[in-house]
Amino acid sequence: MRGGPHVERLAEAAATALAGRGFEVAVAPALELAGSARDAVGLGHAQRAANLAGRLRFRHAGRPPPGFPVVVLDDVVTTGATAAACAHALAAEGIAVSAVLALLAAG
Repeated sequence: MRGGPHVERLAEAAATALAGRGFEVAVAPALELAGSARDAVGLGHAQRAANLAGRLRFRHAGRPPPGFPVVVLDDVVTTGATAAACAHALAAEGIAVSAVLALLAAG
């Protein structure tokens, strides 16, 4: 959330563009960061994973619609720890992740 919900705004814009091309899509903001996690800049994979452990909370109001493939959207993949934590948190709620889409890969 550094700088606001930019990934959610990006997801909404992508969904609007896809819907305009005839695709049935939905944005489901199903996860939120609970508690305080430190800024991940400079952290390695294990440190990033530990930083997120127990801090991703499922938002029932953001549950993806049944039957839709679920894509986790991330802005930057550095070590993959955030995407993995998101997929794990969703799996704990019985939601399978079909893909992870990132805008950039660091490094």
